[in-house]
Amino acid sequence: MIDRFQVTGPFDKDMPYYYIIIADYRWWVAHEQEIHQWMTLSLPLGIRHHQGMVVTLEHERDVSNFLLRWA
Repeated sequence: MIDRFQVTGPFDKDMPYYYIIIADYRWWVAHEQEIHQWMTLSLPLGIRHHQGMVVTLEHERDVSNFLLRWA
């Protein structure tokens, strides 16, 4: 099975966030509505954290929560 996500960052003061890169696009599309509902309830900016193939998060705890729920 392909890993659904790759996590990188933070890199430096200009890129201080964690980046969850969506690797399994088919899985994401199949669950996007449910994921967006969870993001709305669980993350400070809701679905605004999701841009294209990346979810950008400021705090490591949010990365951990996201991965525990969706990985």
